Amino acid sequence: MLKKLILTVGLVVVLVVAAQADPKKFTTQDSATNFCKAGNVVWYNPDSKIYFPPGSQYYGKTKNGGYTCKAFADKEGYRATKGN
Repeated sequence: MLKKLILTVGLVVVLVVAAQADPKKFTTQDSATNFCKAGNVVWYNPDSKIYFPPGSQYYGKTKNGGYTCKAFADKEGYRATKGN
């Protein structure tokens, strides 16, 4: 009985962690820069799993998304934009 309980709790933890696959989100570019250091901040879009560097066309402009560190976006499987 205890083994089943431990397995169930472990499975729930794994599912909850997997559901939170977005990178660490910051509400402002300044707060992201303070945490990530200048030059490492990107805007990510969870719908497309793409991130945008500063100066690109959609940086800070998609409906869903947020500022995060480039390393966090890479770690969560986001890819850099191929265009502007």
